Amino acid sequence: MRFRYPSSFLKLLLVGFSFAIVPLIWVFVNANIAFDSLSKQSQITIFNAVEGTRAGRILQEQLHLMERSSRQYFVLHDDALFSNYNKANIKFNEALTQLKQLAPHAPQKTNLNLLSNQISQLNLSINNARQSHATEIEFLNYFSQLDKQIEVIIEENNTTIDAASKQLALNAQATQRKLFLQSLVLIPLALLIAASITYLLAVPIRRMDAAIRHLGTGQYDVPIIIDGPGDLRILGQRLDWLRTELKELNQQKQQFLRHVSHELKTPLTAIREGTELLHDGIGGSLSTQQSEIISILRDNSIRLQKMIENLLNYTRIETTQFKLKLSHLELSNTINKALNIHALSIQNNKLQIQTDYQVDGVVADDEKLAIILDNLISNAIKFTPANGKITVSTHQDKNKWCIEISDNGPGFSKIDQDKLFDPFYRGDTLHKSLISGSGLGLTIAKDLVEAHGGYIALLPSTQGAHFIINMPQLELK
Repeated sequence: MRFRYPSSFLKLLLVGFSFAIVPLIWVFVNANIAFDSLSKQSQITIFNAVEGTRAGRILQEQLHLMERSSRQYFVLHDDALFSNYNKANIKFNEALTQLKQLAPHAPQKTNLNLLSNQISQLNLSINNARQSHATEIEFLNYFSQLDKQIEVIIEENNTTIDAASKQLALNAQATQRKLFLQSLVLIPLALLIAASITYLLAVPIRRMDAAIRHLGTGQYDVPIIIDGPGDLRILGQRLDWLRTELKELNQQKQQFLRHVSHELKTPLTAIREGTELLHDGIGGSLSTQQSEIISILRDNSIRLQKMIENLLNYTRIETTQFKLKLSHLELSNTINKALNIHALSIQNNKLQIQTDYQVDGVVADDEKLAIILDNLISNAIKFTPANGKITVSTHQDKNKWCIEISDNGPGFSKIDQDKLFDPFYRGDTLHKSLISGSGLGLTIAKDLVEAHGGYIALLPSTQGAHFIINMPQLELK
């Protein structure tokens, strides 16, 4: 089932936040209810414990006061003493009534009722003896029995308080365990919901990021469709509109480059033929100054032809999905051919070429490998000072073969290294500004190397530029 996004990014955030916070609110509310219940239970337990202890102490105190007042009364027959007895009796009964109200268990209530009956009978005996002026007061010995009965009641009350305290602790543990289990379920659920919302947010953003990167790398053929909140879908439509515009502009650029390159190539061919004829002396002998001028024209026409060929190669790579024409090659011969093409420039600049070939038979596209080597070698010759040195070597690396080309020129600045393989990038360093080019040689070399499944990189070097071409071992089909 396909998820239906809200109409806006903000609504999706609000919905996600709401769903994520509901389990947390549930845990919070349950925790408050549980703690409130525990708080009330603890208050009741503490109140009953305090009141029960206080009432038991009053029973003992008032019983002792009643016994003392009654014994003194029957000896002294002072009404004030009997009045003290009655007051103590009233307080005793009040405490007894309070204990009856607090007593939760039937046995404890039975003992309290028994104590109440016994104290009533004793009180009746005391009142009858007072009215009849009896001299036999043995019934006063019952106070000691009542004191033992009160001690039993106090012990039962203490036992009840201990039981209530233990039950409160058990309830607290049960509540804690319940809250822990709820948290164990609901908090991961909240995290899962948050992760789901994050995923729903991340998917269209990742697609948008991928679409922008594709636009940045010139991939204009795949339509941009962003499935997400309404405003992100609209943004995706804007990006797709931008894609079509960029695709049209790129096509116009490629068409312009092809037309310009072809238009320039025709008159350039005539200029090159003319300069070659003059250089060969077909039009008559030339003075030394004229020969120098012809050499300048010849060299610059060759450079211009190289730039136009790079433009044509670049537009061909950009507009067509070429196929490799693989064949068995002697790598050393291919490299030597590329060096021989630039033999005149090497001789004029008095450059030293050092070669070290450790790989011979390889499988590659001869024409495209020649273009790669030509661009790298021409760059090395261009930037190497007179009497400089260029090193070309090959070696095997497991299931790959490598070509390394280095020179002792000024090299590349750190700023230029990041954009070295970008189309039309020629850098801002001094050595590049003195010798301009199309800025396409390294781009073409990179595209052709990658077409073989390999890669090209600039290696760290103390002086000059050091390129490495790493190619896989291909097989003919």
